[in-house]
Amino acid sequence: MHELSPREGAHLLDLARGVMVTRSRDLDAFAYGDPRDVRIVEDGEGLAFMVGGMLPERRSPVSCTCGYLTLHNGVPIGYGDLILVGRSAAVAFNTFETYRGGEAAWNFARLLATVRHLYGARSFSLAPYQLGHRNAEAIASGAWWFYFKLGFRPLAAEPRRMLRQELARMKVDAGHRSDRATLRGLAAWHLFFDLDAPAGLPPVAELGARIAQGLAQRAGADRERALKTCNSEAMHLLGLRSLEGYTADERLAWSRWSPLVVTLRGLARWSAAEKRALVHVIRAKGGRREGDFVALFAAHPKLERALFGEGR
Repeated sequence: MHELSPREGAHLLDLARGVMVTRSRDLDAFAYGDPRDVRIVEDGEGLAFMVGGMLPERRSPVSCTCGYLTLHNGVPIGYGDLILVGRSAAVAFNTFETYRGGEAAWNFARLLATVRHLYGARSFSLAPYQLGHRNAEAIASGAWWFYFKLGFRPLAAEPRRMLRQELARMKVDAGHRSDRATLRGLAAWHLFFDLDAPAGLPPVAELGARIAQGLAQRAGADRERALKTCNSEAMHLLGLRSLEGYTADERLAWSRWSPLVVTLRGLARWSAAEKRALVHVIRAKGGRREGDFVALFAAHPKLERALFGEGR
């Protein structure tokens, strides 16, 4: 893995934006990429991945979004993004049409290995669009079966039922191919690859409702006053007297996390060390590399359960 200077990072982000715009595509992780947070992972045999994080003001409070370019002998052959929450990674994988062929499965497998190496991910998911939901190109390419053959599986009951039917048909007729209607039905659900017991998707969307409810309880429609109240409460709960020494980006991260902190289940019973660890997690969200935040978040003994419940 090569750590790059901000100047080198800016050059690679320009490359990423260029290869996207010439194909009439766009990716927020490139458009708002942080040149300080760009790395190259060399995988051997000419394969490499350029992985970059986003500018602090564009980062989500809990999840971490990164963009990547797949490079072969220095030539961009594909791209995608990663959305990481703790040790879970939602993966989008795309190969430019010119370079589609026999190495796609290998490149995808090495991408997962890279994500595991960089971020410690142990659960990988693919969104329905990647599989063919409202995506005619993915349906035509048989994307769902491509990922199934690489070990990804549905967790929901309906696609598992459809899968059993298709496998039974293939057992009777080795030449059977799923029709488009079946592929669209299968693609309506996420696929998962887990190194541990399957956990499903982290319910990040539910956090927004909790934050909104907490803000409303504190100051009704006066959002600014509610945020100030949350900021004070969160500092008190975590034993912080001030944010002296924090950078502007770290202060921004704190302001976005404070409404979450005050909703954490059981926070009052945490030890002083666990509270200090949470402060480090929040501060890392405003740091140079958002990957540091991912690692600290995943390493915290209670944070993920406090956010999402005992099922995590």
